[in-house]
Amino acid sequence: MGLFKKKRKVEEIAIEEIKLEEPVIEETKKVEEPVKEVFPKSSEEAVSLINKKCKELDRNYDSLIYNYYICKFFSLAVFTRVDELHDIASLEKQLTNLRLAYEDISAKLKKVNENNDYSNDYLEELFIQSKSDNEICLGLLNRVNETRRVYFNSLKISSMAVLLNKTGEDLEKMDRRFMTLVNSFKSLEEASDYIYVNSGELITNLVNSLVRCSQTCMKEEHKNQFNLYYFLKSDVILCLQLNEWIELYNKVKHCVNVLRGVDIANYIDFQGYLDEFEIRYLVLMINEEKKNRKRRLDDEKDT
Repeated sequence: MGLFKKKRKVEEIAIEEIKLEEPVIEETKKVEEPVKEVFPKSSEEAVSLINKKCKELDRNYDSLIYNYYICKFFSLAVFTRVDELHDIASLEKQLTNLRLAYEDISAKLKKVNENNDYSNDYLEELFIQSKSDNEICLGLLNRVNETRRVYFNSLKISSMAVLLNKTGEDLEKMDRRFMTLVNSFKSLEEASDYIYVNSGELITNLVNSLVRCSQTCMKEEHKNQFNLYYFLKSDVILCLQLNEWIELYNKVKHCVNVLRGVDIANYIDFQGYLDEFEIRYLVLMINEEKKNRKRRLDDEKDT
């Protein structure tokens, strides 16, 4: 947000009219120190406080992971300089260390909640650890949020849609699959070209599997709606354009959201196709963001 300051009205003052007064010496105000959190003596209260701190850590950690992966995925569209990519890589190293600390305190807290017969010294150490981890997490979160604000604030919702409502674990799995796919090509553009030409079989399998799911678990009024031709114009797919990929993705997600009583066998089959489809969709959207950014920069040069 921009900060706007009102301009002061400049007034002409006659110097001779100014009457000097004795300076007023103000008493030095005592700076109030933040209230130190007192660790409770009761084990029950101590465990309750630790749980509260760890829930706060959970929220900050989830937000950190989500925003970090937005920056990491779309850094391929925004960054061209090695030093900029290095900043993202350095964040990943710090996230790895934080993840280990996060997993450690989560495991300790689980044991404490199962059996809170622990010494006060141990509980206080756990409390200090939770505060320390949370401070580190908040520091990284602020850094990631600033990076996102500066470089990734103009991303289209359609580009980020595939990342919405994902857990940190989901995004970590997506990252591994994404990097495996992208690194098998010379460039993001080459990966996109391959996806456009070679995704017909995947899309057909995805849609057919979802239609089978809908027939076994949808309400009666949905069984006729979610057929093959709801998703595709033809049962023969050669190559979909980007707008068709976006339309298909939105229809698939809508259908998934209204599924009720999923047939497990069909759904496992479908989930595998969906995971692969989402990775390819993400590659296409990042490449499109890269092209859009290049067009904007070229337009700025021409003006």
